[in-house]
Amino acid sequence: MTVFSGSRQVVPVDYEAEVSQRLLEASLSGDLKSALECIADPFVDVNFVGAVCLKTRKAEVVLREESPSEVRVEYEEFKTDVTALFLAVHVGNVALVKKLLVMQQKISFFLSFIALIGL
Repeated sequence: MTVFSGSRQVVPVDYEAEVSQRLLEASLSGDLKSALECIADPFVDVNFVGAVCLKTRKAEVVLREESPSEVRVEYEEFKTDVTALFLAVHVGNVALVKKLLVMQQKISFFLSFIALIGL
């Protein structure tokens, strides 16, 4: 759909995707306040899958016969599609994990109720 304002073309904004992506970014950075603000938005999709860049640590032990063993640590960054719940678990934000699980439970209950009454 193309929208015009006067003589200029206006690109439609997908607000649901925007606020859901902000929730992902807040979850990744561990910003509980921003994440809760996003969750309070009625347009947020807590099950939204978006792309983020994750940094992981890989460690290996190098064994040597005559000298002490060596531990090598490398960091690897990769881009992947994840949910806010995955990111909250990844960064260890227990309060946000609990809130997201409650939100998902409410959504599941609502969808079950809708299916039950046949809407």
